[in-house]
Amino acid sequence: MIVGALGLTRLLTALTGLEPTALAREGEVTVAPTEVRFIEARHAETVVRGRPWVPHKRIATVAGGTRFAVRGVVESRDDNGCHGKPWYAIHPFGFVCSEHAKLADAPPEAGVALPALPGRRLPHSYALVRHDGVPEYGSMADARAGLVRRELTKGMSLVIRKSVDVDGAEYVETQHGALVPREGVGWMGQGSAWAGFVLDDATVGPRFAWTNAERTVVRDGPASDAAKLRTLGRREIVSLLEPNSLTDTRFWRIGEGEWIAATELNEVHVIPPPEGVATEARVRETGNDQWIDVDIGEQVLVAYRGDVPVFATLVSTGKSSPTPLGNYPIWAKVASMDMANQDWEDNAFLVQGVPWVMLFQGHNAIHGAYWHDRFGNRRSHGCVNVAPLDAKWLFDWVGPALPRGWTGYLPSSLEHAPVVHVRDSSRPQGLQFTQSRPIGPPDAEEERRKTEAAQKRRAEKAALDAELEVGTPLWPEGGDAP
Repeated sequence: MIVGALGLTRLLTALTGLEPTALAREGEVTVAPTEVRFIEARHAETVVRGRPWVPHKRIATVAGGTRFAVRGVVESRDDNGCHGKPWYAIHPFGFVCSEHAKLADAPPEAGVALPALPGRRLPHSYALVRHDGVPEYGSMADARAGLVRRELTKGMSLVIRKSVDVDGAEYVETQHGALVPREGVGWMGQGSAWAGFVLDDATVGPRFAWTNAERTVVRDGPASDAAKLRTLGRREIVSLLEPNSLTDTRFWRIGEGEWIAATELNEVHVIPPPEGVATEARVRETGNDQWIDVDIGEQVLVAYRGDVPVFATLVSTGKSSPTPLGNYPIWAKVASMDMANQDWEDNAFLVQGVPWVMLFQGHNAIHGAYWHDRFGNRRSHGCVNVAPLDAKWLFDWVGPALPRGWTGYLPSSLEHAPVVHVRDSSRPQGLQFTQSRPIGPPDAEEERRKTEAAQKRRAEKAALDAELEVGTPLWPEGGDAP
């Protein structure tokens, strides 16, 4: 983790420019000593800011009841934001308005943000909507009165908090307090047990791959008509010893007299840091040499410290909506979030409680996927899907590691954020990488234009449907049909 690599003082400096001293000048801020040791967040979503005033960018959010260790106090410079009350400077970084916290007797709970449930791979319990039209009620009173808030669509997934009995009828309560009839959902499991691994020289050798077919054929020569020696199962790891490109189909030698077609492998390509991703200047300024390579062609993710690969796994990138190529600083870390179709998209979907999310371009993110086990194949809506165990590892590894109870983090500057490098090794040389989209969060103006265009399209379709319903002619009376 970055905390272990840099130490707390360097971490605070790297992330916020703050140096915690007895009476420190932190840019425009003077942090004074205080006898307050611990505080507790009052609200369901308490904001941590990079400076003790409003307006100033929020850099993190925490759940209600989360405790902080206090490193000092700052007097308000005005009545905005904290109504003239003091701010607490907290560990590991940032400031919390004293109105949004109360004194606590105990230190922060040990651990990192959003642990998995005991003995499980995921942080929540999930259920899948069985069919279209399953009703969702806003409260127990609404369920009794039959007041449906909305109808759910088959395939939506919900985070379930508990089972509820309403006058003898069984319901499940979602994490947002809504009630859904029990017979309308089916329990989901704990997601894929697949996991990548931390790399070292003794693991598999300098070059390796995973098999990608249920029955991957091993042949006695580098040709599709060579004799079959045996088969390997899906996602078995093999060392790549020697390539052969003389035939129409490229093969890899994996052992003495043993060959596998490259098309049946997800190969791990180790690459040097791309230009601008982990330069000496960037590392010197931020103190962080982390970056992530996503190879769409191989469906492989490799995490790096500088030029050293430290972790590799299989992923699922965009299928119907391709994952964009480019270099993208991680613009937010979110412990768990709901994902749904955008306002301009016509096909409704909802996936609640997506765990361990790192947003890198607009709505696209590296995140845990608990609803499929197709890692090594394209499958997603544009995001980079990783298995739950891998998602947790990556979320905790990418700095800063968030303490227990912290729900989100926004870097103070994208120039300081670890970069996700997305490329496609299956393309011809020179076309494997391009900066296809802008960096950072979604563009609000572009989203507004898309939404307005979708509303216009839907209105025109509704008008046409209405004309067809009442039999209104589509062209003037007496005119010729187009």
